[in-house]
Amino acid sequence: MNGRADFREPNSEVPRPIPHIGADYIPTEEERRVFAECNDESFWFRSVPLAATSMLITQGLISKGILSSHPKYGSIPKLIFACIMGYFAGKLSYVKTCQEKFKNLENSPLGEALRSGQARRSLPPGQSKQIWRYLGG
Repeated sequence: MNGRADFREPNSEVPRPIPHIGADYIPTEEERRVFAECNDESFWFRSVPLAATSMLITQGLISKGILSSHPKYGSIPKLIFACIMGYFAGKLSYVKTCQEKFKNLENSPLGEALRSGQARRSLPPGQSKQIWRYLGG
């Protein structure tokens, strides 16, 4: 013995280091595939339906007189606003689903960081914008 006491359990598992996901991180091919899949699915299955629904509801409220239309441009500004809000709401609503897809990847540093719950804490300020861009935001 070297004079140091080892208080670890004999069969305890040594925790694996959390991968560093920084500005220089390059996604693997599998991660790129999941990014593209998340982007497509969030657009077609969340953003388009929410944007269309919000536009229909807005147009209905305008036609019933609950919302007023613009004197010069009519209902177009409110419909554009509703469409944009629906689009972003759809993208945001898909983030958890996309995170689960990354957590299910076996050899993915990004998936490992999400599984360990350290993804947000290990990113420097402003880096979450880069990850969000990959997620389609």
